[in-house]
Amino acid sequence: MSRTLETTLLSLVPTYPSASSLPRPLVDLASSLLTQSRHNASTLKAEEEVAREHACAHLACERLKTSLDLPPIQARPPVPPRIYKRLYTHLDHILPAASAAGGRVRTPSSKLREAQGFGGSIERDQYRRHAEQAVGEKGGAVTPGKRKFEDRDVLPPWIRPTIQFVCTKVNETRVARIVLAGMETIVLPRGRRTTDEWVNANLAPLLAGISFLTVWQIHVLEVEKPDRKVYAKAREQLLDAIMKARDEVVVKGVDDEDEAWEGWSNIKSEDIDRAVEKGTKSGWQESGWFGSIRDMVEACGTGKGNAAGADLEGGDGDEDDGETVNPMQMQRGDSMFQGRWAMTDRKREDYRRWKDDVLARIEEIKKEQETEMDIDKEAA
Repeated sequence: MSRTLETTLLSLVPTYPSASSLPRPLVDLASSLLTQSRHNASTLKAEEEVAREHACAHLACERLKTSLDLPPIQARPPVPPRIYKRLYTHLDHILPAASAAGGRVRTPSSKLREAQGFGGSIERDQYRRHAEQAVGEKGGAVTPGKRKFEDRDVLPPWIRPTIQFVCTKVNETRVARIVLAGMETIVLPRGRRTTDEWVNANLAPLLAGISFLTVWQIHVLEVEKPDRKVYAKAREQLLDAIMKARDEVVVKGVDDEDEAWEGWSNIKSEDIDRAVEKGTKSGWQESGWFGSIRDMVEACGTGKGNAAGADLEGGDGDEDDGETVNPMQMQRGDSMFQGRWAMTDRKREDYRRWKDDVLARIEEIKKEQETEMDIDKEAA
């Protein structure tokens, strides 16, 4: 989580005494909107870019002010009103509002309690409403069991607890929110179901692939040129965690097990390799969620951040994306600087080398597996 984002939220709702007193759902939604904005609105004008974080935090406050009973919001954008209004309206239009949707009338305490659960009742209610309120061509209601997952603009209930489970098993809870942001970006681009048939048909391999790419990038950043053995071990640990998830993860609040695990499939090591290969070739690593890994590693390395995704009990969100750019690039009159994900020439070159390295390692493992199969056939 970006320190500047928390500071921005405190400026919008100044009655809160400190960042630690901010409602967790508000912080998570603001972070999620900031991450999505960098993907859905990656090219803003210079005068709009400096207000991106403020606008996303403002949107989060507006969308949760009723459910969280927030105090009066005091917007103080760092740009002229005309520019800010245009930016705010644009982001409000392109960023999905599903995560702020409400349901039945609840007391403030129950609303906060339910909102705090990662994958809690707010998201589950949305998932059910998408299914229960669907109307067929003949006017008849479509039951959840009859409607395909691909028709719904939300992640299935098992995604969040499974991410928490898998990241815990591989001792990388700090990346849980980054993995979630990756899933949301790829499965729900611009808040709508993707038309990519492979993605919709391979949610479990996709989750494994995103998790692996994230964990592997940490190895690349923290361990200089990790070898093939490290690659194979990381993949083996991740596969073991994924295989245990279906039996050990409990999806709370969904009574129908088929509904809770809709879109799930058992996977093998080859599925992870295919997902990683698709990701590297599709350029997933150029998205904001992937760029946030470096920022998280640097923050943890300097002691400025704790586990970036250590606890998923808070709703949508991801850590602040992007490396901190040179302050001179973002200087304003009030001397405050913003972090952002900018695709520089150096990053393009780093990404190219990273992509080539990952694809080469996948190819090595494939050849090794083929050799082992040939030996087994000869022995038989």
